[in-house]
Amino acid sequence: MAVVYPVPVHLVDRLLIENRNVFVKYLPHTTKIPLQQGDKVVFYASYSNKQVVGEGVVENIEFLTPDTVISKYGEKTFLSRDELIAYTAQQPSRNSSKKMLVVVLAKLKKYKKGIVYPRPITMAGEYLTKEKYKQLMLDNLSP
Repeated sequence: MAVVYPVPVHLVDRLLIENRNVFVKYLPHTTKIPLQQGDKVVFYASYSNKQVVGEGVVENIEFLTPDTVISKYGEKTFLSRDELIAYTAQQPSRNSSKKMLVVVLAKLKKYKKGIVYPRPITMAGEYLTKEKYKQLMLDNLSP
């Protein structure tokens, strides 16, 4: 029903305020993932106070090369062309032909207040059941 993905804190506003709604991420495998259209992606601000800060609804999921991402989505991608090239080069196993997860998001919203997440989120992210998502949101409403 949802997945929590870490995003560097300095890039969060691009997704949630600037509406650059194409999220990209390398995964260990480009096989079937349990994320589907209509699910939520919850964003965890990494390198900061370790809180989830907003979310969006999955509109479309693809696996594309970085060049295809830039040519298809351009400025809608939350990473610039140079940032995407640098992200690809961070790992020796990546190159411009390796496909990455591309998630087009709708209904992006930034939470009024960050929600402290009960544990750190790794780069792989964490899938949430409907119940875990609801509990996370309820915890945010508690005083």
